[in-house]
Amino acid sequence: MGNNFRSSALYQKALRRKKRNAAKPRKIDKIVILGDSVAYGYGTKGGIARHLEDSFPDSEVMNFGINGLTSDGLVERLRGDYWQAELGKADLVLLNIGGNDLLRQYKGGGASELIRQFAALKKKYRRNLLEIYGAIQKGNEEVLIVQNSLYNSMKKEVQYFGFTNLLFRMWNSAIGAKGVIVTNTRKMGKVPSIWLDSIHPNEEGYAIMHQLLLETLQTTGIAVAKERR
Repeated sequence: MGNNFRSSALYQKALRRKKRNAAKPRKIDKIVILGDSVAYGYGTKGGIARHLEDSFPDSEVMNFGINGLTSDGLVERLRGDYWQAELGKADLVLLNIGGNDLLRQYKGGGASELIRQFAALKKKYRRNLLEIYGAIQKGNEEVLIVQNSLYNSMKKEVQYFGFTNLLFRMWNSAIGAKGVIVTNTRKMGKVPSIWLDSIHPNEEGYAIMHQLLLETLQTTGIAVAKERR
């Protein structure tokens, strides 16, 4: 029965489809990093950019991360054609944005105001992300966009750890679209030694973030052409 199925037209059609959909190695010549202080690598010697330079030694890595940047701020810059030439030639864009949207609301009104405004904030964040994705893909439809989800760097002993976990899961559901791959950074929150402060990863943290990025590329069926020195 197994042999009959393997010779059937249905099986052969499925096999052809699998071959057609198989990931083709992508040559990564230019990597652009956009976003906030986590994208920038605050407090470290180059953040994730340094690790990408090691993984893709033949690639140009350009880091345009800005400390304190919100999704509103990134939209504004993209509307002003910041980095347009670089994005037009990018093979891979790594995006880390959204944490400051929540942080500013929290600093402005505390936890209760953040909860009250959360639905509206998330809706605006989603709208901003769709515009950001569109701006990156404009004139460069083949570009690969990888966005980091937000992680929970709060210590487990803190009273509101479970609540913030839920909050981040809800916030992260706004991320993603066609042509956008999401790196799940939740694992980072489980390692207490990787934090520079209550928000930013240290050198070890960026090494883990980089590894999660590479695993994400592999598990989503995208083969990255091996770079050679």
